[in-house]
Amino acid sequence: MSLSSKQKRRAAMRAGRPRLGAIALIYAREMRDQLRDRRTLFTIAVLPMLLYPLVGMLLLQIAQFTRQHTISVCVIGVEHVTEDARVPGGDALVSPLLVATDDEDPDLDASRVHPLGVSETTPYRFPETLWDSESTIDVFAYRASELSRSGDLAERAQQWVRDQVFDCVVCVNQPLGVDASDLSIEELEAQAASVGVYYNVASDQSMVAKDRTVSILNRWRGTWVRSRLADAGVELSVLDPFKIEDCDIAPERTREAAFWSKLLPFIMLVWAMTGAFYPAIDLVAGEKERGTLETLLCSPALREEIVWGKLGAVMTFSMMTAILNAASMLVTSSFVFNQIGVGPGGTSMGAPPLIPMLWLLVALVPLSALFSALALAVAAMARSSKEGQYYLMPLMMVTLPLVLLPMLPGTTLNLGTSLIPVTGMFLLVRSLVEGQHFEAITFLPMVAVVTSICLYMATRWAKRQFESESVLFGDGDQWELGAWMRHLWRDRQRAATPTIAFGCGAVILVALFFGKLAVTEMPDTFGGIAKLVFLPQFGLILAPTLLMATMMTTSLKTSLRLNAVNWRVWSLVCVLAFMLHPIYMQLAGFIGEMYPLSPQALEAMRPFGEHIASAPWLSVILLMAVVPAICEELAFRGFIFGGLVRNNSPVRAILVTAFMFGISHGVLQQSISATFMGVLLGWVALRTGSVLPGILIHFGNNALSVSLNRIADLKLPGLQNLITVDAVSQAPQYHPIWTGCALFVSVACLIALYRITADLDAMENNDVLADRLISDQPVRDPSLKQYAS
Repeated sequence: MSLSSKQKRRAAMRAGRPRLGAIALIYAREMRDQLRDRRTLFTIAVLPMLLYPLVGMLLLQIAQFTRQHTISVCVIGVEHVTEDARVPGGDALVSPLLVATDDEDPDLDASRVHPLGVSETTPYRFPETLWDSESTIDVFAYRASELSRSGDLAERAQQWVRDQVFDCVVCVNQPLGVDASDLSIEELEAQAASVGVYYNVASDQSMVAKDRTVSILNRWRGTWVRSRLADAGVELSVLDPFKIEDCDIAPERTREAAFWSKLLPFIMLVWAMTGAFYPAIDLVAGEKERGTLETLLCSPALREEIVWGKLGAVMTFSMMTAILNAASMLVTSSFVFNQIGVGPGGTSMGAPPLIPMLWLLVALVPLSALFSALALAVAAMARSSKEGQYYLMPLMMVTLPLVLLPMLPGTTLNLGTSLIPVTGMFLLVRSLVEGQHFEAITFLPMVAVVTSICLYMATRWAKRQFESESVLFGDGDQWELGAWMRHLWRDRQRAATPTIAFGCGAVILVALFFGKLAVTEMPDTFGGIAKLVFLPQFGLILAPTLLMATMMTTSLKTSLRLNAVNWRVWSLVCVLAFMLHPIYMQLAGFIGEMYPLSPQALEAMRPFGEHIASAPWLSVILLMAVVPAICEELAFRGFIFGGLVRNNSPVRAILVTAFMFGISHGVLQQSISATFMGVLLGWVALRTGSVLPGILIHFGNNALSVSLNRIADLKLPGLQNLITVDAVSQAPQYHPIWTGCALFVSVACLIALYRITADLDAMENNDVLADRLISDQPVRDPSLKQYAS
């Protein structure tokens, strides 16, 4: 590096902010390099113009094929459905299901007309009064008396459908119509004839034939009902006392906007993700392969300036890819949808309204920036372009559900959905496109805040990736499983490494997922509930933690963070264990209002609450408070936290363990509230250097949660000033004044805890002990810091 470059970099660092001129130069460099790449130009410009027209032509061909296809239906028992049937006990006649036709088709397939050697005598068809479909149906009719001689009719019908001889088989094995004048209801149900419809749910053609056949049979059955009512002297108008007329008041352009508002954002966001990732791979991993990244890093530009320049280039290509793909899809789909009649209510669909769609372009800017920052950070971990492409699928798997969630039926913009990243922006754009401006303005601040936070975190992550030499120029040696396993055993340390901590969390979450799937029904006894709690806590959470702590670390006490705590800390923690519960209950109630439980979920959880309320109090405390507090805290704030906090990463340890702790709870609402509680427990674990305070706070919160109903029933003097009963749900809740007092006391305790732990010796903190090497032991990991004893 020249002297002038060093001076320029020092001047930029003293300024404390990136220079726009340097960012513009890096942006122009990256754009010029990408536009020279023929693969990039083909992906952005050429592919959209070719892909959608080809897909449109394919859809038109498929639509023509489906319209002209003929289905085959076999009717067994033609002697029972081809003549006018007289209603039992009356004089009314019912028209037949099949009528003979004089049309002879000389090209009929013999294998279909004569299955198993049985031939049909006369060709039949369904009457026009029962069937008004435009598609053709080939009807093959056989007498039940003839087929029954060679075997069971039901087995014969199933075999024909299974071998695809016919798409659907209708079996009428006895005469229809029973004289019910002298029969009771039980005798009538026993003697009533049945019509069997055999089809194959694995075949689309068979399902289409089944739907059309059932529709025809329902209409024919209606003629029987009308004939019987007419014979009994009942007016037929009683069957249809009024008519229902659909009246859609939405203008045509509004219906089109509603249709496109669901389709276009999905297409644009998917292409924005795809368009951001491939340029990011080439700008980072590709430059590593070409050896040009080192030259850029040695320039006078700061790392932050390099990140902003590359981010701008990736964001530009992301937006260009999304816009060009959406434009090509609009032009193609406008013609194709009109041809095949795709649209609201089966009507033809024109082009979307231009003015409302401009909101989609506005929303594309922050979302493209978010996807570009994530792609740039992930691409920095790849050592080659080939390796970078492998990271595309995990990134897509994380972000794609957020894009698919708004397309689910019934998903609308509200307070809960506005706080979900990407999903809130998707629903906000839909509201603007559909003309619901008041609803969009109401939730715009929440969506903007959430999107800004996610964008800030993504760009900060990308900046940290470029500031880490180990990430940009990591070890390029080939990874071997055997060598890695030997390294884990031979080079064990006092606490878990970040890799081991992540692995332990993944093992616990996967085990809990399959454990929940194994539970098919809720236990109906307290013993069954106890087993349902004990097995996951000890077998799926605590057992993997202790096993990995024993085999992959040299100190069980250090790896689990079982350190003694100052008595002043204990006094504050005891107060927090009880004062945090009103705040937690208020938070849980707020989350329940944003994301309400379905009636089915409430009904399924009701027996669990009843057994907990009626069980002995000490057993409930042991089951719901002591066991989860010990097992979950040792796993998340103990072993996993101790590994993630290393390498000076306290924020990573707090957030990741809180997220894992929340995911480990089965109910969404409980997972969200547990995640917030996990952040607080992680901060306490960080400040105290021990898992023990977290166990006490966790125990106090759970104990109060399962005991609140019992406390409210005590009717103690003055208790009504602390705990009230909700008039609707009849559930106990804390008085708002008491909740405010608890908040004030909790904040004061947390401030005091911060000041007390700030005065402690840094050597007493477990996070330092995890990386300290004991002088009388051989050095196992030279990369760790050595602290003086």
